[in-house]
Amino acid sequence: MSWLSKKQAAEYLGVCESTVDNLESRGLLRGHRVYVGGKKPILRFKSEDLDQLFERRRGKPRQIEAAKLNF
Repeated sequence: MSWLSKKQAAEYLGVCESTVDNLESRGLLRGHRVYVGGKKPILRFKSEDLDQLFERRRGKPRQIEAAKLNF
């Protein structure tokens, strides 16, 4: 298991950081807040959670790609 920052998670999924924020706020991706030294919590994501999200979404064509198939 590895922990990824928001930027790393976005790169891993091939999306922008705001998409990672949206996925987390909608409950589709679980973010973990890590408290270090009594400061503001750091948001981290498990690589396994990202893999699960990717697997759930695999096989579902994006709307744009599906629209291209309808001549």
